[in-house]
Amino acid sequence: MYKLILISFLFIAGSLKAQNGPSTIFSNTVTASQEQVRLSDIVKSSPVNSSLYSEINTDDFRNKAQKGLDFMMPGSSVSNLRCDRITNWSDNLSIAFADYLKHIRKDDMDQLSPGAIESKVTEFKNKNYVFGIMTWEVRNGLNLKQINSVVIFDRNWNVMFDTELVKYAIGVSEIENQQTEFEADNNSPNSASTITNQRSGSMTFSYVVEGTFDDVTHYNKVSATAIVPPYITAATNDAFFNSNTTQIISERRNVGIFSPSTEPCLYFGTGGSIGNSYSSATPFSSRVYLSNTNDHFNDGTYEVSGSNGHSWSFSFDFSVSAGPVGLGITPQQSSPTFTLSATSFSEVRVKNYVYYYLLGNTYRALFYDGGALRMNNFNILTGDGNGEVGSVTVKLPMQVAYWSLLILYPYSFTGVTLTLSNIEYLRGDHIRQPTYTLTSSDTNIAIGETDTLKAVVRNNSQEVKLSGGNVSIDVSSLGGHLTLLSPATLSLGEINTNSSKTYNFIVRGNSSGIVTPQVNISSAGWTWPVPPDVVINNIFSIDENITVGTVGINQTSSEIPVDYSISQNYPNPFNPVTNIDFSIPKNGFVKITVYDMLGKEIQNLVNENLNAGFYKADFKANNLPSGTYFYRIEAKDFVQIRKMTLLK
Repeated sequence: MYKLILISFLFIAGSLKAQNGPSTIFSNTVTASQEQVRLSDIVKSSPVNSSLYSEINTDDFRNKAQKGLDFMMPGSSVSNLRCDRITNWSDNLSIAFADYLKHIRKDDMDQLSPGAIESKVTEFKNKNYVFGIMTWEVRNGLNLKQINSVVIFDRNWNVMFDTELVKYAIGVSEIENQQTEFEADNNSPNSASTITNQRSGSMTFSYVVEGTFDDVTHYNKVSATAIVPPYITAATNDAFFNSNTTQIISERRNVGIFSPSTEPCLYFGTGGSIGNSYSSATPFSSRVYLSNTNDHFNDGTYEVSGSNGHSWSFSFDFSVSAGPVGLGITPQQSSPTFTLSATSFSEVRVKNYVYYYLLGNTYRALFYDGGALRMNNFNILTGDGNGEVGSVTVKLPMQVAYWSLLILYPYSFTGVTLTLSNIEYLRGDHIRQPTYTLTSSDTNIAIGETDTLKAVVRNNSQEVKLSGGNVSIDVSSLGGHLTLLSPATLSLGEINTNSSKTYNFIVRGNSSGIVTPQVNISSAGWTWPVPPDVVINNIFSIDENITVGTVGINQTSSEIPVDYSISQNYPNPFNPVTNIDFSIPKNGFVKITVYDMLGKEIQNLVNENLNAGFYKADFKANNLPSGTYFYRIEAKDFVQIRKMTLLK
């Protein structure tokens, strides 16, 4: 059936282009089925009921035919209508009529109750309906089409059935309570991830085609999936958007014995009306709306390719333009030739379609049951915003049309749009990078004194965690002036979004000097959806250099003291800093050392040559426990020990 419609319609459309007018459709004929021919032949060979000729009234027939033409072929009219033959009902006609009804309902038999056709035939026979042969013309301007049909009249000359009028439609009405379903599909391999780079959804809608004798409900369901890669960068501009219809269902429901034999079609897109007036047809178009104005689709020309499942294939180009309301797709083919060619760039693929409008080389994609649409590799540029996550909202407007008498009926159901919202992707070039600090609790470390270097790594990303890798102190950056007491390499572990971690390195003063410690972050990476080969390697230095050696020594007076001396520390007890005054009457080497109760050397406060004078030394016990400590001075032959108490 589809093949016959497609082949016939392509011939019709070609004629339209050549003869420049829709009325040329009337010059085409469709071969009647064997069942219709047999029914017509039996009527023509049956005895004529001449007594009824004087009573024949074709007004009801004319009204029904004109009503269908007004809907399907505006501007057309019925002319030269006459009934050429009237015959009574017979058993042979009952059988032929039943066979014909079974033929036109062959795809809908499962929707009819058992014996429904036989019951209807018996009903007509018992009411003494009569058969006739109708000859008439359909005119449109200067063009006309002659028609012969088999008619059934009741005894008041009302038309109960006609083999041509059964194909006519007289109107369309929508079904109330249309349903639209939406289901999100998270394509992430990590359920904890916030990125949802895939959405799937479906919608259903129905409408009633009103026929001359009965109605039929067209039920449609469309399911689609849209996806973007979860991670993109400006370096590659590889944020491709893909949309694919996974299911298109078109069904005829609530079928009656005399329902119009229409074929439902669906098409994607906006901006156009289905109509018998070919000059008003517009190209197939669709839009993809972006949620972030900093993102946009590349302009360019792309290729559409595929096959319709009816022995021919095609390819044509369409242009993509990014406007204020989204992405526009418009066919740019300048020739109606259909060929299949390889695709190597962005594409829209359609399956099971027909292009009904050839005049002016303009196309619209139509879908029968089982059709599909796939839009692949539309390139999204990342823009200049600071946000990390971009998202795409896909709107797939669906419109409905249907075939009958090889006419695409002028009805368009435009109120249904399948929307797949917030298909997210992480913009890698917009990930807020980590920040690093390295500090010391004291920028002056005495020889023998211990201190903690704190490396702080902050993950500034709002969307992805930092994970893996190591934090290592560069031992060579200590210059031998500081000795590392803790491990040189620590595991980074995992740092949550908008969080930080501190990594401690314990050092002790070893020799006098100035050092600039450095820490290295190596092979750390982001979690999904950032690819595993995107790693972080960074070296950062301490905020302020560290001085190691005799620290906290101040000469309080340049007068020359009489004797060597060292005073009691003050305050005492202390926490954690105390002062020690001492005097040197002669230039020379001075050493002041702090010990614990066991005689273990804790720190060298002074270990250098000093000029004669009065001095004050600071002792800081930040990292020492409470207890009793001793300090000892050695200068020339002078040695003295005093006790002090640390109380925390």
